Amino acid sequence: MNLGHHLKTPVSYLRLFSLLFFSLFLSGCGFFSGDDNSIPPTELEDFTESAQVSTLWNKDVGVGVDEVMVNLTPLIIDNEIFTVDREGEVTALDLTTGSIKWQVELDMLITGGIGGGEGLLIVGNTVGEIIVLNAHDGSVKWQKQMSSVMLSAPLIIDGTLLVRTGDGSIFALGTESGEQLWVYDRGVPVLTLRGNSSSLLGGRELIFTGFDSGKITAVVIKDGRLFWEISAAIPAGRTDLERLVDIDGGMILMGRILYAVTYQGKLVAINAMEGKLVWSKEMSSYAGIAADERQVYVTDSDSNVWAVDRFTGSKLWKQDKLAYRKLTAPVSVGDYLLVGDYEGYVHVLSQLDGSIVGRDRVDSDGFFVQPQISADVIYIYGNGGQLSALRVK
Repeated sequence: MNLGHHLKTPVSYLRLFSLLFFSLFLSGCGFFSGDDNSIPPTELEDFTESAQVSTLWNKDVGVGVDEVMVNLTPLIIDNEIFTVDREGEVTALDLTTGSIKWQVELDMLITGGIGGGEGLLIVGNTVGEIIVLNAHDGSVKWQKQMSSVMLSAPLIIDGTLLVRTGDGSIFALGTESGEQLWVYDRGVPVLTLRGNSSSLLGGRELIFTGFDSGKITAVVIKDGRLFWEISAAIPAGRTDLERLVDIDGGMILMGRILYAVTYQGKLVAINAMEGKLVWSKEMSSYAGIAADERQVYVTDSDSNVWAVDRFTGSKLWKQDKLAYRKLTAPVSVGDYLLVGDYEGYVHVLSQLDGSIVGRDRVDSDGFFVQPQISADVIYIYGNGGQLSALRVK
């Protein structure tokens, strides 16, 4: 992997070193001996099935993440779903049938996306460019060199494109030609996890972003002014590894409460209008979270799945029978919770107690990105480039 190979700024090279170093750390590689010291995944056990996973359609849409594990989560807009693979193949599909509407080859290595809205799609490549496409046919409208690579999906609101780059900056650009409106810069620690969480819109006025330092900010979209800032976790420990508190999983806004989780830190609930902590619980995750009206669900860094009370943070249940299976972030649908694993199994858990109630092997290449939901259909993108539409009943 040669992520960010052509980046120019010193911060970008520092980020590159951090990404490459920690990708080795996470993989459990024996750097000096060549041995694999990672904890083996838990073997799957028999269970009593009460929910069935059915496949509505599946479609091959490129090479997927191509073993690099970049966060290329599909994007759903109205009745279409858009994907981008590691090698720059962008595909638009009908959400109901899976039929391909159009497909374009950008012929570049992709690090982040796919984001979009207002008739546009955006992806980012390994040389720090963002590429803006017409969502109706995939034609390139414009592209722009950024200060660093884009590692997550950007946002569009009211003619403003909001891009979070790997060097800790948020850029606001005009959607017509990419003119810079403002930039908010946070910087990054010496060592970070590979990847960034996607920012989150707070209505039409604020953008919420979780940073590698464990801080969360609310920035005013109109002018880039800091509205509030809070530490979701405080780095602690003697080494840079011990002090990692990245926010890499997606955040969720439910009403006025913002939920986020850090690596080696905490799961937090924050008053999104005031930037004040409502509650926090010890937790470590880089996969991400899901939520419904009652509970917040977390896949932790050991691939245990947790449910906590959304209003108090009280831990309600823990499912540890899928530990170390490299689970995706969970997704909530109906009375169930779904996660994918490294072998391509989709596991269905009861929201009531976390028990495993269904399972199906959907894609042998495994899953890395969080499944997406539209109505009662789950869309899950496999590491090898297969997009599947599933229903649980």
